[in-house]
Amino acid sequence: MAAEVLEPEEAPEPKAKRPKLTEAGLSELSAHGSVEHRAGLSAGTSCTSPPGEQAKPLGAPRREAVLREQVVRHYVDLLKAQRTQVVKFPRLLSEDDLEQVLRCHRAVLDSGDPAVTNPQNRQHQRKRCLFLHGQDVPRTGQLLGQAPRVLAKMLRAAVAAQEKGQWGSNDRAEDGPLSGIDVRRCSIRVVELWEYEPGGGLVDDYHFDAGSIVTIVCLVNEDFTGGMFQTKEADGRCQTHELSKGDVICFVSHKYHSIAPVTSGRRLALVVELWEGGLSMWCR
Repeated sequence: MAAEVLEPEEAPEPKAKRPKLTEAGLSELSAHGSVEHRAGLSAGTSCTSPPGEQAKPLGAPRREAVLREQVVRHYVDLLKAQRTQVVKFPRLLSEDDLEQVLRCHRAVLDSGDPAVTNPQNRQHQRKRCLFLHGQDVPRTGQLLGQAPRVLAKMLRAAVAAQEKGQWGSNDRAEDGPLSGIDVRRCSIRVVELWEYEPGGGLVDDYHFDAGSIVTIVCLVNEDFTGGMFQTKEADGRCQTHELSKGDVICFVSHKYHSIAPVTSGRRLALVVELWEGGLSMWCR
């Protein structure tokens, strides 16, 4: 079945067109590739505690985090989110898929200074984020337009992960953090390519993607050291998730996650966030 590019809809911020993940649209997207799932997790120590120190269970979420989440359509319980599993799809993106991502990346780089195209890069240290979507992104850098099958694979993974990870469904009777939320009806919030140089990482153990519903991450390369993707678990442990080139992981956006500093080479990761709208970009 041929791929169908979904009609975009307008959303508040950022100024970008975001396709709805409607059932009809996903039936078209689902024609591209099979989906696998493996646990692929390895236990670790607390992200911030010294080696050997016993991790402490997480307490109540920070008050400011709860307050800023109350403006979204469905409040996602932070404590429930910490009890969810990250779902891994090994080698979901092929070498050809990744080359299409890199072509979009190069087109955005050629279009202007990353500190201008994304002002947040002025504050970033040894890392930068390039948008592969939005009205200010050149046509040749738009992942949706240039590589729709790549994006389709990632969207299908997010829908499958809701069930595989037992995060809750659109059935409100369930008790997961996404109970009452149908991922298929979410919109694309951002499509980003993150670059980390030596010393760069995401070192906040309590970082989460406020306002988003599901975060999808693909490791684009593997010629680097360090840069492990980690999550803070409900019992306080830091869980390291081993990733190889082309692997895709999906997780509830409110699950605490971090990236250890890169020690050599350059780490590239494609990130897609799905949301229901309602929050501006500042809270990310």
